[in-house]
Amino acid sequence: MTTLPTTSLNLKTTTPSFLAQLGLLVICYPAGGYLLWKSNTKLWKKAIAFTLTLPIFLLLFSYFGILLFASFLPDLDTSPVNRPDRTITNTMGDYTVTFLKTNLETKGAYELVKVNLAPKGGNDWHYHKAFVEKFHVLEGELKIGMEGNELTLRAGQRAEAPAEAMHKFYNTSSKPVIFTVEINPGRSFEKTLRIGYGLGNTGQSDKDGMPNNPWHLLLLLGYSESFLPILPGFIQEPLFPALAKIAQWKGEGKALEKFYK
Repeated sequence: MTTLPTTSLNLKTTTPSFLAQLGLLVICYPAGGYLLWKSNTKLWKKAIAFTLTLPIFLLLFSYFGILLFASFLPDLDTSPVNRPDRTITNTMGDYTVTFLKTNLETKGAYELVKVNLAPKGGNDWHYHKAFVEKFHVLEGELKIGMEGNELTLRAGQRAEAPAEAMHKFYNTSSKPVIFTVEINPGRSFEKTLRIGYGLGNTGQSDKDGMPNNPWHLLLLLGYSESFLPILPGFIQEPLFPALAKIAQWKGEGKALEKFYK
């Protein structure tokens, strides 16, 4: 009887590299932490890895948790405003806005407002993804910042802020400027202005027009579909609408209804 030679297989387990362990810690901290703790990595490296990756993991966990939770909530209420008064004034910023054509009247095609902006008035950098803003100066001189450049518009001149273009407008002259703004297509611009001015006129905003209540700020950003130059777009564009939906779910919008209903 012939005996066949036997061979032994040496199976070696592959330990993930230190960088791979760091990546796993960021993605799934419990699993990554277990593998790192069981590895032969030096203790001081383990301590640094645990310390540095925990805040990142918590931020990512919170971010995606907010997006997931908000996905189950009702959409933000962007229904058109139906009020008889046409002119509103912001006593803090010395703005006067008259609604010439509302979202309700045009059935969502566009909104048209006339703005009387006092000297040194204006707003800060922002952008929108859902609509275009068209400016037409009637009297005076209006400055428009557009993607880092400055335009000067005088009576009869026009300019357009395309969707996703970072922009702002302001009055650097010593005289008021009167101009119209067309929002195309119509969105919740009227609701945004009525709430923003209402908060300012009742002392619920700071001198720069920022609401004292952060939930109110998130609702305003949600209604206006505005984004700010404070975070990369891929972070804030999903996050701000999600937080606005959570603010609505919490009932934070109830206190704002008196300004537009």
